[in-house]
Amino acid sequence: MKNSTTLFLLSVFLVQFGCAENKRNSSPLPNRQEGYVDAGNDVRLFYRLIGSGPDTLVIIHGGPGLTMDYFLEDLAPLAEHHALLFYDQRGAGRSTLVSDSISLTAQRFVEDVEAIRKHFSIERFELLGHSWGTAIAALYAMQYPQHLNRMINVGVLPLQQYQLIDAFKQMEAKRDSSKLKRMNELHTARLADPANSEVCTAYYTIWFEPFFGNKNKTNRSKGDFCAGTLESRRNKMLSVDKFTMASLGQWDWRLTLAQVKTPTLIIHGTMDPLPSEGAKAWASVLSNGQLLLLDRVGHFPYVEVPEQFFEEVDKFLRKN
Repeated sequence: MKNSTTLFLLSVFLVQFGCAENKRNSSPLPNRQEGYVDAGNDVRLFYRLIGSGPDTLVIIHGGPGLTMDYFLEDLAPLAEHHALLFYDQRGAGRSTLVSDSISLTAQRFVEDVEAIRKHFSIERFELLGHSWGTAIAALYAMQYPQHLNRMINVGVLPLQQYQLIDAFKQMEAKRDSSKLKRMNELHTARLADPANSEVCTAYYTIWFEPFFGNKNKTNRSKGDFCAGTLESRRNKMLSVDKFTMASLGQWDWRLTLAQVKTPTLIIHGTMDPLPSEGAKAWASVLSNGQLLLLDRVGHFPYVEVPEQFFEEVDKFLRKN
């Protein structure tokens, strides 16, 4: 695999398959409130707060370069007992579409979480990250552990970069040549016309096939990963994909993460292309880490096994 191809794969893998039909059939969200958080340097972050409860769960979406829309409604059942605070990350969706390398480093994403905490005057809170969002969650926990009560990470990035690269080489090697050709055609079409949501959906329909343990459950999602404006979709492909993952460098978080004392639940499917060994490493490195490994489940457990997912998350958050 060429280096440019590897970087592209790393920048697009952490997103959720969405279906317009499912989105139209979705139920209204409870107690919805939305607005913007000033993150400094003329960057504003769009947020949406739903539900209520004794705790606040800040939820970090995957991507990078996507929006909260790919999983907000899928995670909405948690709003029955918790306040859920979603936001679009910088460079994406309804947040400020920064496009330069300095504004799109992983450290900037970490500081955005801290800006959100300060905006809402929350001294301590819970954090849930999915996919790329687990990188932000890990880096935040390393730098601001005093503000975290608990952390939940779903479909985690490995703690070492080479493991992620190897995983994607293996996944690409297993793909049918005709589908690889079609993906390349659709990627070219997306670059030429970012406004074409049909092309976007067609591309990710193929891309996400290996990410589900049960392929028959892909249409359960109420989300839309192609959400956003023409400008935000273009910014993802031309800027966010280019700079954000690359800013992590050749990461190895084992020693630093070992200093984190925050109680952490790692949820990972055995059929996730991201290696289960990486999830096991999270649980072993963290002094208060525990692993929920879901058999025959892929990258989106809240879609494939929602009952078990929500039960385990609620149980973890209720612990004294």
